[in-house]
Amino acid sequence: MVVKGRKVDKGTDRSRFLAYKKAASVAMAIVVFAFIYFDYYAYYLGLALQIILPIAVLVVSGLAIKKLLSLKGGYGMVMLSGEHGIKEIDYLAKRYSHFWELLSMWGMVLGFGLLSYPLIRGRASKKVYAVGIISNMLIMAFVLPFTSYALLFINISRFNLISSAEFSTTLPTFQALVYSFAYPGAYYLDYILKGIVLVAGFSGYIIALLVANAGTIVEALIKSISISSIAPLHSSTPGVAPVIPGIDLPLFSGILSLAIILIIHEFSHGILARSFKVKLKSVGVLLFGVIPVGAFVEPDEAEVLKLDKKKQNKIFSAGVSSNFLAMIIFLIPMLLMLPFVLTNIYGHGVFVYSTTPGYPAYNVIQPGTEVLAWDGQAVSNLTQLSTVALRDKPGSLVSVAASTGNYTFVAQSYNGTSRGVIGVNLYEKYFPVTNTPLKRIAYFFYSLFGISFMLNFLIAVVNLLPVPGFDGWRIYDNSLKKKYINVLTAVVVVALLLNILPWI
Repeated sequence: MVVKGRKVDKGTDRSRFLAYKKAASVAMAIVVFAFIYFDYYAYYLGLALQIILPIAVLVVSGLAIKKLLSLKGGYGMVMLSGEHGIKEIDYLAKRYSHFWELLSMWGMVLGFGLLSYPLIRGRASKKVYAVGIISNMLIMAFVLPFTSYALLFINISRFNLISSAEFSTTLPTFQALVYSFAYPGAYYLDYILKGIVLVAGFSGYIIALLVANAGTIVEALIKSISISSIAPLHSSTPGVAPVIPGIDLPLFSGILSLAIILIIHEFSHGILARSFKVKLKSVGVLLFGVIPVGAFVEPDEAEVLKLDKKKQNKIFSAGVSSNFLAMIIFLIPMLLMLPFVLTNIYGHGVFVYSTTPGYPAYNVIQPGTEVLAWDGQAVSNLTQLSTVALRDKPGSLVSVAASTGNYTFVAQSYNGTSRGVIGVNLYEKYFPVTNTPLKRIAYFFYSLFGISFMLNFLIAVVNLLPVPGFDGWRIYDNSLKKKYINVLTAVVVVALLLNILPWI
């Protein structure tokens, strides 16, 4: 058989199809079996195994796919690339080029606020500029508050970590600054954040949050050194965390959400590139096991660099713009389901993250244990528990009813204060209750919308950072003098490293 001068071997095509089918079947069998096992026994596994086991599963499934399909990759990472998808990108670029161009300019205003005007000045810029500035304020006021509901699906205990050795009404200066974002009375901080978004967009917003949280971590580090204990640093909140389906995201809705987000982001870059007549070399996706961790549309870089700076910036901002739009689109069904689903599919409780050396509970209560009552009073959240624990004094008996048994400890003084503590680090955890088929279906769709809403926002703002390899860095690099971009990049990289430190 010959098609346009090229001989097509039907046998080869069928062999390739069967190889893909076999690889997918083997990989999915490994993942499904392992995650069912993991989910059933996770309660009994230590923290290290809870992290290592799913990663090992993904590595094995990735190696299976690579071997069966003879693909590029290694250590569980697999790269799929080719020309599939380029025709679809061409169609969208020709049919809706004006829409995508307006969308990219809107996203630039969201990304850089009032400072974006020189970047988009030109056709239709004033209307887009006004809509973008209004959108910034509306997202801050009416969209971001709902991220707390989406965070239910990100199972990272350190985001809600609180130490019994740290129950205090006085917080350090930097920590007070960050924690007070959650308090209704901190209107001035809310105004500061809105001011940053107005002037510098969500790029300024994410940089400000990373630097502020880095300040709390530095303060905790100094405190750890001064009292020869890692407890203060261990109890601080990381500003950067992994989100991997099956580990800290629901498996199937997490994989689907990541796939949707990456396709939206990368296809948008490709559509803008094609609308400016830039050739696309290939389209592809990077898998870790069966989980999409990256996607790419590869334009001819030499042709991109020949374009003027404004067109380049439109291409670079296209992915972020589409993520902001998708965030709003996924928020709508999440909100529609919220009043009917949340109370029916979620329970919550207080769990032990770790215990602090030198205190009575150390190596007595194991990580993962649920705290049911404290000093005889039932507790289901950290607010209830901290209120009861404030009454504990050095030398007093502290009774803890937990899922693994009942314990009694003699409280010790914390750092010479009158606070009595036993040394447990606790976090509040929401967990799905999916004991019927209807609840499982509702949870899948609610988690799909919630994760897609949250991750679209996170991917958009993270990509706005002035860090090499990110879209924001290329826009900053096109718009600022080299010495300024180098200083800004150094500050952000140091802040990122400090935000990772509590995990280490």
